[in-house]
Amino acid sequence: MADTFDVIVIGAGAAGLSAARDLSRAGKRVVVLEARDRTGGRIKTDRERGLVEAGAEFIHGESAATWDYVTELNVETHIAGPENADSYRLFGEKGHIRADTDELYKRFRKSDDELWKYDGPDMSLAEYFRKYGTDEEAAFYKIREIASDIESADPGLLSVRGIVHEDRLATSGGRNFWIPGGYDQLVKGVATGLDIKLRHHVVRVRWSEGKVDVECDNGAHFTAARLVMTIPIGVMKRCPPEFLPALPTAFEKAVRAIGFGNASKMTFWMDGRMPDFNFLATPGAVGHWWQRRFGNEVVIVGFAGGQLADALVRMGERDAIQAGIDDLVDGMGSAIKHLITHARHFTWSDDPLAYGSYSFPTVGMEDTRDVLQTPIMNTVFYCGEATNTRGHAGMVHGAIEEGRRVAREILALP
Repeated sequence: MADTFDVIVIGAGAAGLSAARDLSRAGKRVVVLEARDRTGGRIKTDRERGLVEAGAEFIHGESAATWDYVTELNVETHIAGPENADSYRLFGEKGHIRADTDELYKRFRKSDDELWKYDGPDMSLAEYFRKYGTDEEAAFYKIREIASDIESADPGLLSVRGIVHEDRLATSGGRNFWIPGGYDQLVKGVATGLDIKLRHHVVRVRWSEGKVDVECDNGAHFTAARLVMTIPIGVMKRCPPEFLPALPTAFEKAVRAIGFGNASKMTFWMDGRMPDFNFLATPGAVGHWWQRRFGNEVVIVGFAGGQLADALVRMGERDAIQAGIDDLVDGMGSAIKHLITHARHFTWSDDPLAYGSYSFPTVGMEDTRDVLQTPIMNTVFYCGEATNTRGHAGMVHGAIEEGRRVAREILALP
C-alpha cells in the first residue's frame, strides 16, 4: 500500500531540499526520496583526511541565494581570495611561474573583455576564438578558463551567445566564499526536520493530471498530487525513471539539447612551506589550481572540466593523479612533488546518480531551460541548476533558487 503525501520530491540535493523545506513550512505533507545513502547530491564533503570538497566548493557571490541559509543556520564562511575567480592569477610553465605572468594576465583579461561584449550569431566557443581570437596564447588560456574551469564543457559544443546571455543576467556578485566546516554543514541544516527516505531509488512514475504514483527499487510506493523532480540532467539523458505515460516530447527534446559536462578535482595534501597563490593556470592535464589552508596543512586543489576531465577519467585513478602531479610540477617546479603527502582524484562522470557535474548551454539551445522548468499539467515539476534562467545555472545557489521557485508555484495552485 502506498504512502500518501501532498508533494513527492525526488532528490535530496540543493534544489530538492529547498523545495521540500519551503513546502513543508507552508503546511504541505512532503516526502523526499533520495537514492543515495546521504543528502546533498553533488555537494559532498570528504573527511577521509582533513576536509575537502569532492563536489561544490564555493559560494559564488556575495548576493547568492545560499546566504539565506548561511545566515539562518549561522554557518561560518571565509572569503576565498581577494576578489573573484577572474581576479589576478599566475601562469606557470616549464617548472616555474612565468616571468611574463603580469603581461600574459593583461592579455588574458583583454580577450575576456572582448568575449563578454559579443553580440553576433551563435557559435561555439572554439569557433568564436578561431574567428575573432587575435592572441593565440591568451585564447588558449581563456578557452580553458571558460570551457573547463567554469562551464565544464566541450568548447566545440559550448554556446557563446548562451554564456554571454547568462553572464549578463547573473546578479549573485563576483566574490567567492568557502565554508571551512564543510559544505555539508549547510545541507544538513536545510534537511533538518524534513521527511527524507534515503536509499529510495525511484524507478517508475505513473502520473495523470493531479496525481502521481512513484515506485522505488526497494518496492516502496508513494502517491501525491504533485511531483518535484530534481534528477540531474546527466541521469535524465542516460537512465531516467520510467514515466507512464511518457513525458511530453518538448521536455524530452530539451533534455537531449542541453549540455551536461564532467568535472574532475585533483586534491593534494602538502607538508612544508608553500608559496601563497590564489589561482594558478598551467598548460597541462589539469590546468587550474588553487590552495586552501587547514591549520598548518595546505591543500592544493586542481580543477579540470569538460574534455580535460574526460581525459583524466580515461587514464584511471593512478595515472590521473600522476598527470596532475606532472602538471603541478610544470607550473611550480619539481620541489613541489616532494611536499605531497596524500592525493585524491574526485569525478562525477561514473557516478550513476549524476553522470556528470552540471549543465551548460549548447549552440542553438535557445529556450531549453525555459522548457525544462515549465510545469507539466501542474503535476510534474522539474527543477535544479539546469532550469535556472537567471544566469545562475551550474551553481548551488542556482539550484536553491529553482527549488524555491517551484515551491512557490505549487503553493499558488488551488
